[in-house]
Amino acid sequence: MMVAQDHGSPRIRLRAGLALLSLLAAGAARAGSSTTVSGSVYADYWWIQKREVQQRAPSSVTIDAAVKVGVDVSDDVAFSTKACMSCHGIELEHIQMEYMPKTWFNVAAGRLALPFGEYSNRIDPSSHKTVSAPLVYDMGRMAYGEKTAFNLGVVPLPYTDTGVMVYGQRFLGKVQAWYGVYGVGGFRGSNDVDWTAMRSLYYTDTNRLPSVGGRLALTLAAEPTWWLGDVSVGASGVTGRYDRDATLRYEAWGADASVRIEKFTFRGEYAFRRTDLSPSASYPYELVDTWFRKDGWYAEVERPFGSYLALVYRWDTLHRQGAPLAGATELTPDSTITRQTAGIVVTPASNVFVKLSWEQWRASDFADFQSIHFGIGGAF
Repeated sequence: MMVAQDHGSPRIRLRAGLALLSLLAAGAARAGSSTTVSGSVYADYWWIQKREVQQRAPSSVTIDAAVKVGVDVSDDVAFSTKACMSCHGIELEHIQMEYMPKTWFNVAAGRLALPFGEYSNRIDPSSHKTVSAPLVYDMGRMAYGEKTAFNLGVVPLPYTDTGVMVYGQRFLGKVQAWYGVYGVGGFRGSNDVDWTAMRSLYYTDTNRLPSVGGRLALTLAAEPTWWLGDVSVGASGVTGRYDRDATLRYEAWGADASVRIEKFTFRGEYAFRRTDLSPSASYPYELVDTWFRKDGWYAEVERPFGSYLALVYRWDTLHRQGAPLAGATELTPDSTITRQTAGIVVTPASNVFVKLSWEQWRASDFADFQSIHFGIGGAF
């Protein structure tokens, strides 16, 4: 499990985050601004079939909680921040200023939750039916996700970074186009990306070269009488250099699509990352290419049954190809994890949800296993 390294205790960071949220809300109230507060909390129990696999996965009980405060200072200016507690510890997911003079031209600056893939819009447990994130976007809750194994997904979400983003939307007939481009500090690491460092103080660029990225999403809005619901397609990408000397490059991109047909919602995404490796480092195999690739996809379908029950099924995979790093003694140069997930979501009361899911994991280099998730949460 990925645990964020800290320059202060988790308790101090929690107090700082809550104090910041309180100051924003109090300041907005004094100024007469419009303030909104929202959040969610979810507790999950993960039972794993094999004892030897339990040591290669996060703890059996985890929590995912968040509180967001938004302040509309004027018609054109807004501030927002979101404090969250999860597998990465206690963190400010974002704290940003937004200048929004036009629907087609907006600017956000600060610590940003950046758009990469359709799933970046659904990262809160109250926003998706599955218990776990897709493997390509997993942020510390996957088996065999250690640095000496798969080192998490392609772009673990939420992808949080410091910088500036310009975004907007336009309607082209019945098609809504959302677009955004950004310049940020970029990924960090020495030989492969260090995802713990991405969420560790201080939030500064390590090599003075910004990374650039963006996303484009097109949505066909359905008419109320259509049997076909909204149809969306999107593409995302980001590139930059991740080491202190700015010699090692990475590039990541993804494509996604979703459609609603009658009561069924279908989604699918593909994500890819190519990452340079240091030629001077040691490896358990001969270094043929001075880079490795990591990619994968997921496909899922969900269907509600009345107001209180929904079913979901997902098939996803994560693939790594290239020389393993030093210490990755189990990993081969061509390794794959595949997972099937079937779940039930019950909503016994307004804004309260209970999730139960079964997962089957198959891995080319590790032990196969089955697991069960059970959790309860709510949102406001």
